[in-house]
Amino acid sequence: MKRHAVLACVLSLVAVGCDKSINPVVPSGVVTLVAQLSGASNVPPAGSLEAAANGSIQFVLTPATAGDFTGVLTLRLAGLATKATTVAAGLPAPLNDGSVIVAGFIHSGAAGTLGAPVLSLPISQTAPLVSPTGSVLITMKGINLPAATAAAILANPAGFYFNLYSALNQNGVMRGQLVRQ
Repeated sequence: MKRHAVLACVLSLVAVGCDKSINPVVPSGVVTLVAQLSGASNVPPAGSLEAAANGSIQFVLTPATAGDFTGVLTLRLAGLATKATTVAAGLPAPLNDGSVIVAGFIHSGAAGTLGAPVLSLPISQTAPLVSPTGSVLITMKGINLPAATAAAILANPAGFYFNLYSALNQNGVMRGQLVRQ
């Protein structure tokens, strides 16, 4: 009888261990990169109404084909100019709607240095992120990271940084070095 009780207990534990809702299966090779962003880390530091800009990114990369990766990027931004501050500053439309993020890139380069962009994000002057409240939370899916770029970033994440650009800070509004989690 004790053997049956032990066997039932073992089988229950195995069944629980196989339950995907309790133990979700993470695809092999998935990599997560993160960065803490700030206006002060930008080169040169962000100024004007966006000097307090800060935030974070999480970039989850899943292997695709031939060494490429497909990414899901989550941006959490704060400390941006609000509609109230841009109106009070007398900025003309469309700059008086709050911060307008017009570009985002991953660049090569160590902290404090400038480097060439290696990956462009789907943010542009025709498809900007507008922040009337001073904060943004957005997830972008289906970002393709080519094999050579992925290999370089994964070999040395600290040698790359994430940078956002705004209409008010065209040299960059916030920046952060990549870190592999």
